[in-house]
Amino acid sequence: METITVSTTRSSVFSLSEMELMVGSAIVIVVLAWMVLSRMRRDRHQPQV
Repeated sequence: METITVSTTRSSVFSLSEMELMVGSAIVIVVLAWMVLSRMRRDRHQPQV
């Protein structure tokens, strides 16, 4: 039973490197979005005259 579950997880849709790439790019996207949102929020609090 356990070997079957391990083999099915190994042959999943995404390989380990693809999962790492997806997680890394997702983290980068989240960081960029947070930077943009914080900058927009800061500009809204301090309007440039």
